Amino acid sequence: MDQFFGVLLGGAIALVASSGTAWLQARIQRKEIRAKELWDRRSSLYLDLLTHLDGQVSFAADSDPYLIGYGPKTAEGYQLRRQLSARVDLFASPKTRQLWEKSTEAALVLHASTFEGGHFEQHYDQLVIPETSSAPEQQRLIDADKHAREQLILREELKVDRYLSA
Repeated sequence: MDQFFGVLLGGAIALVASSGTAWLQARIQRKEIRAKELWDRRSSLYLDLLTHLDGQVSFAADSDPYLIGYGPKTAEGYQLRRQLSARVDLFASPKTRQLWEKSTEAALVLHASTFEGGHFEQHYDQLVIPETSSAPEQQRLIDADKHAREQLILREELKVDRYLSA
């Protein structure tokens, strides 16, 4: 009889242990899947943010009288700005939101100053903002835009290099 209870107790312990292990493994897998989904969404979002750093999605045009007319110009531009902002609110870190807003604002101020002051170059049918300027204020804006873009280092937040080297 003692042997029967021993076998029964051993079986119960094995059943509980295997069930616990399966539950823990499933929980870890769900956590990894969520982390991968978040990484996928963030990487897609950050690629879109980098693609649209020209200032056209900046909110600064809504509040600064100097910049009115330099922000979104079409319904599609406003829709793009709303979508990017909503995705940033959902998936980006607060630091990324702050750096993205600074970068788009710096780009918008640079564009406005460039076109208002005639600091652009024309190559055929394209207007190009030069990378340097002899005008000190324009050079300050070029440097501010470049610095804001450099601060928006999304590769580090996504740990892209770690995943590429694996």
